[in-house]
Amino acid sequence: MQLNQIGGNLLSNGLLVAVVVLLHVQISAFLIGASTMTIISECISMTRRSGDTRHERLAHGLVRSSIYVFSFGSALAIFFVLFVLGAVWGRFFVALQQITFWTFFLEALTFLAEVVLIYTVYVNWDRLRRFRKARLGLLFLLNIDMWLQMFFIDVVASFMLTPNGGDATYINQILNPTQIPLDIHRTVGNVAFTGAIVAAVAAFRYLRATRRVERTERAVATGMPAHSVGAMAASALAAEPAEQAEARYWDWVAQWGAVFAIAFTVLQPWLGYSYAKEVQLHAYPAWVNMMFGDLSNVFLVQITLLGSIFTLGAAYFWRRMRAVRASHHRRQGAIVVLLVLVTAFAAMPAWFAPTYNDVVAAHLDRPFWDGGLLNPLGNFIPYKVGALFAMVFLTLWSLTSYLRALSREELPAGRTGRRAQLLLVALGVVVSVMMIVMGVIREHSRQPFLINGELTISNQQILNNQPSLPGGSSSSVQVTPAP
Repeated sequence: MQLNQIGGNLLSNGLLVAVVVLLHVQISAFLIGASTMTIISECISMTRRSGDTRHERLAHGLVRSSIYVFSFGSALAIFFVLFVLGAVWGRFFVALQQITFWTFFLEALTFLAEVVLIYTVYVNWDRLRRFRKARLGLLFLLNIDMWLQMFFIDVVASFMLTPNGGDATYINQILNPTQIPLDIHRTVGNVAFTGAIVAAVAAFRYLRATRRVERTERAVATGMPAHSVGAMAASALAAEPAEQAEARYWDWVAQWGAVFAIAFTVLQPWLGYSYAKEVQLHAYPAWVNMMFGDLSNVFLVQITLLGSIFTLGAAYFWRRMRAVRASHHRRQGAIVVLLVLVTAFAAMPAWFAPTYNDVVAAHLDRPFWDGGLLNPLGNFIPYKVGALFAMVFLTLWSLTSYLRALSREELPAGRTGRRAQLLLVALGVVVSVMMIVMGVIREHSRQPFLINGELTISNQQILNNQPSLPGGSSSSVQVTPAP
């Protein structure tokens, strides 16, 4: 079958996909992470006898927010499949569907199950309060279904990067060498991302609540306006404890989200290295592009963002501990300084040029102190690996010190300054940008291919080494670009 050349430009073929996909990835990450955090909070609320309703309120709030996010995210996903893949990248999508049809079919089934489960939990949340175990069971089913949906999408994404030389049998798609590392990496990252978003939103709500408290206190201290009566003043005085309780709640939620964000992000350097190692072993040109090619400097952005996440988390812990003069708060301040220094060291480039090939082409592949463009202190091994170890060690030290102070009840909620909350807002932004950068690196690494080594981006041209379909047959689509 002869197909004509497909036109396109940066906006329709490149930027459109990037914006839609990166936004959808963050939406799906939040939904899966929120489902996990909901289960944890619901379990804690079921086991506590102290009358503390904060965890149940948080779990309900996560379910409600998930409904709004899911409604928009599902519409975005349908738009992506019908208009972006079906129209702009139709030739590629048809070829991919021939290879991964049943994977997409199973993913669609999990989507339908997700619709049923998430709306069932949301609508019947209050009705199921008397049947907490049944509600928890529905939450577990929803979480498993969301994870399976991510799993099937990762099967397709992994095949596009490491297609096993065209072996497209379904068992080899599922056992793709980059599939399991990507699943683990995304599972942990989803919870970290959701924790950061929860912390950022709660910090914003805390700032609003404290402003209302301050306005009420000023009104009471200076006297009510002339048209106000005593009843209104009494109402303001009665509202003050409620506003303070609201501020304490959001401070507690912000702290809860920050702990999740930092604790799970600590695992990512090792998980990311495991994933990159599989890429090196099974998609070597893509790995070279990441380490030495156009993406090498993007990796510097990534490691800087990672260090920034750890630094912002430690800075939040320090400010919160310092506000109440908790034990070891000065140690937290020292950890923040050390994390800044380690991040700056890790961000040093290995060469002062866009790519390593540019250094070689200029015959300047020698250290900068010898007049070259190489910076040996920026090499991944051992310096950046050492910096990553230092980041993880310092962050674990900071996190455990904070949790120790929390377990001693040295950190009462509601006694946090605004700067600490602004640090959490910045944390949410940095984590979101970090996810975008990781997506750009992964998807850009296999260029000029859509399916690595099998189907090109330019004209969506299928090469002669076509992927074999399940059952041993091969794709019948043959592309001849128009003259």
